[in-house]
Amino acid sequence: MINLIQSLSQGKRRSPLLWGAIALLSLSLILTFSQPSPAQTPSIRGTLAFTLTDLEGAEMLATAPNGQRAVVAGGESISVVAIGRNNLRVEQSATLQPANFPVGSSAAEITGVAISPDGRYALAGVKDHDDANLETFDEVPGKVVAFSLPDLRVLGEVTVGRGPDSVAIAPNGQYAAVANEDEENEEDLTNPNNRAGTVSIIDLRQGPAAMTQVEIPIPAAGIPFFPHDPQPETVRIARDNSFIVTTLQENNAVARIEVPRRLPQPLTPRAFRVTNFDLGIRTGLGLTSDAVGTGNCRASSYDLSLRQEYTSAREPDGIALSPDGRFFVTADEDNLTAVNQQSYQGTPMSPHGTRSISAFDARTGAFLGDSGNTIEDSILALKLPQRCSSKGPEPEVVSVGTVAGRTLAAVAIERSDAVTIHDVTNPRNIQLLDTVILNPSIVGSDRAAELEPEGIELLSQRRQIIVSNPEAGSMSLINLAVR
Repeated sequence: MINLIQSLSQGKRRSPLLWGAIALLSLSLILTFSQPSPAQTPSIRGTLAFTLTDLEGAEMLATAPNGQRAVVAGGESISVVAIGRNNLRVEQSATLQPANFPVGSSAAEITGVAISPDGRYALAGVKDHDDANLETFDEVPGKVVAFSLPDLRVLGEVTVGRGPDSVAIAPNGQYAAVANEDEENEEDLTNPNNRAGTVSIIDLRQGPAAMTQVEIPIPAAGIPFFPHDPQPETVRIARDNSFIVTTLQENNAVARIEVPRRLPQPLTPRAFRVTNFDLGIRTGLGLTSDAVGTGNCRASSYDLSLRQEYTSAREPDGIALSPDGRFFVTADEDNLTAVNQQSYQGTPMSPHGTRSISAFDARTGAFLGDSGNTIEDSILALKLPQRCSSKGPEPEVVSVGTVAGRTLAAVAIERSDAVTIHDVTNPRNIQLLDTVILNPSIVGSDRAAELEPEGIELLSQRRQIIVSNPEAGSMSLINLAVR
């Protein structure tokens, strides 16, 4: 093409037609070489580098902005962990003291953590874990406790809603958001007397020692299941601080909360506007019979010919926003269809889970795409365990970041002791890049998952992933290779 352009442009006289042809050919040449070809798309793979064991609590985790430190928590324990190139090391650990339990509770557990933008402190959600309260559905309001880093001194606390389950701090450090699930009675979500969960907005402008908060109610509009009882699960904040998203897992929805550019002083619920997005359903193909390690659900002898079609609600637990805030990605765990016999616009839902991750427009909630059957397909190919009759591999929590110019989603696969890595650069065409085995001894063994990974963070600048494994009290470190 270059030779053709040169021959056309030679000579003393050049007509407008000739110049037009040259311009068109030049533009074609530029476009041809500027568009990435499949061969130019990097191959990104993950390798398990290290597993840190003997942690007292490893339910959820958060990482500092520089990616060099993590806070991991579970039960009444919280730990600070240094992240190396090929190892993890505990710097400090602490136990939650009764003085920081929710008022009226004799037992408590830490359910979610977040680290401030300057890395100086962490916020931990603390929920009532008093058996007497839980048995009578009288869970008391929880707390958010601030810990200094890395020494884990208590800096302050504030009472929030019931059942705080996730905490996020805005990138500008001015506020935090807390998902107060208040899941009082999961066996009867149809009960109109169930309390509704809320989202707390914590004012951090005066520092963690002087926190105040307001609870934001979730409206019923746009919620397909149990609109009287919204249950916020995981909360995330956009990089520009302008909005919050939270999964309403049992409700098969996501709530988007608009945050004013200038926060009022003091905060008021009226300052925040909430819109709910119905996440719809998915039909997939997979193994849907038997419990893990039995019958047709034995990892040592999976039979792909036995796969069946199923339709389930997404009901995501985890959620993450793309770096530019244009879309969000959900980890579609599914949850209570079997217990509460839900249907969606007349379509009965199976108890088998959607077994996928999905992407939605963050402004409108419009569905963009999902991972299809690729997660379960990879689990079956690797002979990893899953609960075939209930949610399959069970995607739990997702983290999104940018590596080598690609937007990636890392997903904790709870029932398979694995992490999947997806390219979500084009959310309408989600591609599975790799599945990383966290527990090699489980392969083909017909045993159930032993780590049950939950918390996960993708450290873009370091090309690493860290995962918390609550069942084993451990953390895993994955290094990413780009080729």
